[in-house]
Amino acid sequence: MKFTVTSATALLLLACGYAQAESFKDKGGQAYYLPVAPPEDTKQPDGSIVRRFSFAGIIVADLPFPFDYGKHQCTGTTQISAEGKPGRAHGYCEVWSTKGDRASFTYVGEGGAGQFTYFDGTGAYAGIKGSGTYKTKVMLPTGGFVNEWVGSWQTN
Repeated sequence: MKFTVTSATALLLLACGYAQAESFKDKGGQAYYLPVAPPEDTKQPDGSIVRRFSFAGIIVADLPFPFDYGKHQCTGTTQISAEGKPGRAHGYCEVWSTKGDRASFTYVGEGGAGQFTYFDGTGAYAGIKGSGTYKTKVMLPTGGFVNEWVGSWQTN
């Protein structure tokens, strides 16, 4: 577990509600997702399926973690081959802090791994920019999954 004075200061400022420009490099953790509704499948002429879904999740991260994520929701689609294997996936996620601050990111991947990119935020996450990678580690029988992720980002 890495700990620097800069990270400790950023965490203290965010906890007190004072947002400052901060950068974080190579933070990581896991994200746990569960479906909030049954997926919508559209069968394609080649036998594959385009699956539309909506998930809610939580994040477990390396400490110190600068963000106070309280709620995490994603919607997206994934292509499922005729053989049942996951293919190209893309979507959009929003995370909210317990104080109502919001950060938004998109993701694109294939076969359970890919990249995410932060593009917008409010409050403590205003001006957030950054990106990272994710990889699905576990598929749950209930339709949920666990991703491992690593990313770098900065805020205004």
